Amino acid sequence: MTGETSPGAGPARGFPWPRAHALDPPEELTHLRQQGGVAAALLPDGTHVHLVLGYHEARQALSDPRLSRESLSRSEPGELVAGTVRRPATNGEEAVTGAGATPYGLVLSMLSPRGAERLRPATRREVGRLLDAMDEAGPPADLIAHLARPLPAVVTGELLGVPAQDRTWVQRLASSTVVFAPTAESRGAVAELRSYFRELLAEPPSTGPAGPEKPGMIGRLAGARRRDGTRVPVDDLVTMLLRIAAAGGHSVQVSLGKGVPLLLRDRSVYAAFTEPGPARDGLVEELLRRTAPAPTALPRLAVEDVHLGGRTLPRGSVVLISLESANLDPARYPDPDQLRPERGDKRHLSFGAGSNYCVGAALARMELTEALTGLSRRFPTLHLAVPEDAVRLREGGIAPDPLEVPVRW
Repeated sequence: MTGETSPGAGPARGFPWPRAHALDPPEELTHLRQQGGVAAALLPDGTHVHLVLGYHEARQALSDPRLSRESLSRSEPGELVAGTVRRPATNGEEAVTGAGATPYGLVLSMLSPRGAERLRPATRREVGRLLDAMDEAGPPADLIAHLARPLPAVVTGELLGVPAQDRTWVQRLASSTVVFAPTAESRGAVAELRSYFRELLAEPPSTGPAGPEKPGMIGRLAGARRRDGTRVPVDDLVTMLLRIAAAGGHSVQVSLGKGVPLLLRDRSVYAAFTEPGPARDGLVEELLRRTAPAPTALPRLAVEDVHLGGRTLPRGSVVLISLESANLDPARYPDPDQLRPERGDKRHLSFGAGSNYCVGAALARMELTEALTGLSRRFPTLHLAVPEDAVRLREGGIAPDPLEVPVRW
């Protein structure tokens, strides 16, 4: 990003701000939101931005076509976290005739609620296997190492069709791309993953060119290219796979890593996951709202003047939307720090909104439900093995995730 003009909405403060507590937002975020829905901030690379903090302002900004991501989301590794797949506008040369008619349609169909349900049995089996291993290892155990990190690696690998022996490696590289300011490590990881996915897309079926497709999204995309001669560039398909790998692995890991300690603050809330029903479904939404797997949306560029939160964002301004702050806005959510399943509110902004709504939302909800249901049933007496304030976050990421969550039972 190259924005150099200060938004002029008060003194710019360095963003992201340090957290006093791993499970709670930075105090600066709450303080600024109380002063108004939009504030000035300064990113690590020196970019001045308008930071959108209020729920209603954030929803408006996410849906406003005058705030464009396109020119700011082409190459930055960290922006792969969005996981958003845009279906291009159709024209006379290439009409979309239904789901799956293009590679974009195929991806959307595999990430739909129905697609997520097809992965539920495999997800449930993997949760059981991981919890068996954790139980055998005995307490204290690190919930990140035993569940929150390996589960999304397997599920995302199954979705994409990544060979089992490569899944941990792919997740490790994908996780290192989810950073706020690109580094040599993150750029190297992107390059490695691009090369890897490009090779998988080019591989013929194991039984020869006329044989059945390989399993997963990669196999189906490769098959569509061979059969239909699609004009979608390979690099575009690789970018989609990168975004899905990064978002699919990281978002669930963050929500589990932060969500379980939040659930354990109230034993009755944790126990609600043992049985299906409205309370469990409501808690999944509350955890997503409260943990905000991606604290900010992708940066936007104002392509014309935009009035938002009582301010004018001039054409050429860079705009950053704090999903974390919006999800904790008391104007929308009374007692926002509390997990209240009775809210039944799916309109939190953890997955974005409008045309940029995360296509992997159904998959994330399914994974969280299976993981937390399995955990609460297997370990009803689960509790943290360290004080909450001893939980530490990985620094430098777009979505700071706990390094370890030690538990006992």
